[in-house]
Amino acid sequence: MRKRMMIGILASAILALFTMDAVAADLKIGVVDFQKVVNDSEPGKKFEANLKAEGQQMEAEIDQGKAELKELKEKLERESMVMSEKAKEEKQIEFNVKLSGLQKKQAQFRKDFVGKQRKGLAQFEREVLEIAHEIGKKEKYTLIVSKSALLYMDGAVDITPKVVKALNQRHKAQGNQ
Repeated sequence: MRKRMMIGILASAILALFTMDAVAADLKIGVVDFQKVVNDSEPGKKFEANLKAEGQQMEAEIDQGKAELKELKEKLERESMVMSEKAKEEKQIEFNVKLSGLQKKQAQFRKDFVGKQRKGLAQFEREVLEIAHEIGKKEKYTLIVSKSALLYMDGAVDITPKVVKALNQRHKAQGNQ
């Protein structure tokens, strides 16, 4: 009885191995590195360049405000010896109001910048997912996953260059319309 049960288990295991090999032979997996798509594609480069330019513009405004505050503080320190207490107080209040305004402006810029970055990346990600889906259907992939979800992958399954190429072609075609 025990011998028959062992033979049955062994036969089941062998059958399962052959079945797994048959399923694995039909399995076609692709991997997309989203960050590489952003870095290597023309739309991704354009998005990053626009974001960088906007960030630099915001930073320039903040730097200008800091320079004005520094100048106001230096003036207050220079002239404090000859100012009346009331005039000192007024200048200190003016400085504090400007400092507070600059801090609020800086926080708003940061919030706006992060919001634009998130919105742009989400829109970009939707487009990349759409393209990956099209490639998956066209080339009969069983599964396409993001590289960020993997611990290891063989480079042969990386379809990122195909996605970059398709994305560039799509945007080039949209630009010519």
